[in-house]
Amino acid sequence: MLHLLLLPLLSILAIASPLESRAPKYNVTAMNAALSRGSGILGSYSKCSGSLCSWMSKIPDDTRLTDMSIPGTHDTASWNYTPLKQIEYLKYTNIIYPSPLYRCGKQSIFQQLQAGNRAFDLRLGVAPNGKDTVFFHSEALLDVNARFEDVLYGFWRFLDENPTETLLISVKDENSTFGSYTTLQQRMYDTLTSAQAQIYVNPAQSITSTTLSAVRGKMVILRRFNSPSAIGVDLTNGFADNNPDFSLTTSGGDKVYIEDLYEPSASIGLTPHVKVKVDATTTHIAAAASKSKGDGLYITYASSEVAAQLLVPQVMADGLVVPGVNVGLKTWLTSGKGKGLKKKGIIFTDFASDTSGLVEAIIA
Repeated sequence: MLHLLLLPLLSILAIASPLESRAPKYNVTAMNAALSRGSGILGSYSKCSGSLCSWMSKIPDDTRLTDMSIPGTHDTASWNYTPLKQIEYLKYTNIIYPSPLYRCGKQSIFQQLQAGNRAFDLRLGVAPNGKDTVFFHSEALLDVNARFEDVLYGFWRFLDENPTETLLISVKDENSTFGSYTTLQQRMYDTLTSAQAQIYVNPAQSITSTTLSAVRGKMVILRRFNSPSAIGVDLTNGFADNNPDFSLTTSGGDKVYIEDLYEPSASIGLTPHVKVKVDATTTHIAAAASKSKGDGLYITYASSEVAAQLLVPQVMADGLVVPGVNVGLKTWLTSGKGKGLKKKGIIFTDFASDTSGLVEAIIA
């Protein structure tokens, strides 16, 4: 009879054991506080649902990161920088350019993750209080409350719930209005090497030989700041300004090939500027697929603006009566010379959510 009485208990233990192994790797109280404080950048939390939440599960483990096609968002944190927020923050920034020049999307970070984006462009500065590390786009303060570590907690929550995925996080020291770059860089490094961050951050300085299996459930750092100590893939040595085709060598010995023509030069009008940008973007993606410039990491910024002609990021991305960059890129990927290409590298976009199927076309 004893063994009959023990059977229900053993069944309960058998069920309970896997639950313990799935226990979160973070402090739940700290996570809840971070998601609340960071909601101005992260958005409202909801568990990711849909096929794009785990699209990397279909990629073989031995695939190198440099042989993947990874969609991402340019100036990730700027999605919520509205005219009202700009007015609210005039006490910190004084008069700057109109808010549409700084806004590069309309989806929160949690929405961007759900849409399939796996590369994120974070730009930071010291907060007006002189203590916190918060998000900027150039001189525009994007949110006074959401801290760098809060957004990292959001990424960690996603990775715990979607362990087949990896995130590539570009981290740049963007603004020194309220604290020196030296102070900012030390704080960025400290955040990325905290005890909590070490669970999720892959500190490797090289990416060329890194396979997906080595970084599932983790973050790969693309470092665009001078760190007090080495961490992540160093992109600081030779990152060219407004350039359609340049390369650099990381401190880990990787070759990185980049297109970042963010202000294309053409005659007056939207269509000529879109053409220049689409040509630069698609040429670089084709080079990534063929590795024509050499083996390594390829990064393409499909983002642009022409401030002097009021062609703000959303107008360049979406178009205005005539098609913008995103339609041109999607058409090239789905029915043009880019159809069927693999190994497209990292592609950062503006307002991708306005062009249905663009993210899927990049992943395909």
